[in-house]
Amino acid sequence: MKYLEKLPNELEIKDKILDFLNFVAEKGKEKITSDRVSELLSKIAGTLPDWNFWNGYRIPQPILVIDEANLFSQLGRASLLKSFLNWLVLNTKEERRFHAILTSSDSFFINWIESQLQIPHVTPYVVGDLSIEEAEDYFEKHVLPRYGMSHQFIHTEYLNNGKFDHVRRITGTRMLIINMYVSEYKINGGKLEFFRQEDDKLRTGLYPFGFSGEPIDPLWDQNDLIKVMKKIVEAEDKGFVLERDLIEEIGIRKLHSLVYNNFLHRRQTNMFANDINAPNEVILTAMNQPSLRAMERLLKILA
Repeated sequence: MKYLEKLPNELEIKDKILDFLNFVAEKGKEKITSDRVSELLSKIAGTLPDWNFWNGYRIPQPILVIDEANLFSQLGRASLLKSFLNWLVLNTKEERRFHAILTSSDSFFINWIESQLQIPHVTPYVVGDLSIEEAEDYFEKHVLPRYGMSHQFIHTEYLNNGKFDHVRRITGTRMLIINMYVSEYKINGGKLEFFRQEDDKLRTGLYPFGFSGEPIDPLWDQNDLIKVMKKIVEAEDKGFVLERDLIEEIGIRKLHSLVYNNFLHRRQTNMFANDINAPNEVILTAMNQPSLRAMERLLKILA
């Protein structure tokens, strides 16, 4: 809100924006209908000035952030979805009233949104994991001190096992999992319950029959999953497998079924991601580092 202080009072823009925020808060308490959505969109467009205004006062345009935007695909009325997306294009590209960021962890969200909008209207970005150097810094300076484990943990698991490489082999460089690892290690005395869950999930995947709550029924069989796991584990040093290589192994329908059911993660672009040095084409990875370790363990049992 600090930028609002730069705006001249006579334009009454500050009051309009505050009125709009109050309007959104009130609408959030009401049942969502097409009319109310249309009213909200009109209120946004009517409140915010166009690019000429922001540029004239050298103020950055506002940014509309919508989390879990893949849920738009579940809207029952296609006309409402189309109206909303057209409204986004009008106000971000033509009127330039604001920027819009749609976030999602769904592997196929980019494909879906590009099918709804023309490709020039969509710029994909990937928020990857930390680099190795960033992850080590986060582990040493933030996670260990937070749990008061600097001396004990570093002595038993860090210095005696190849420094951060030992931890990274278990957690990868994802902040959430590094934090969970240290938390569970402290609470459970070294027993890591979260990582055992990855073993259970993969074992279930060997006998696919339809998973409760998952978007589509599984199309792969046990041999398909074993082939994929072998490719993923063999490519650990690279950190990825090209999608086209796995399509040659088991076919696109079975492969995408594994992605839909969260046995693999699909990354369509590597733009602005620095955790994987990948080519400019679609890649596949394990869902996370604990899942990769679970694949490795399961393959040894099956050998």
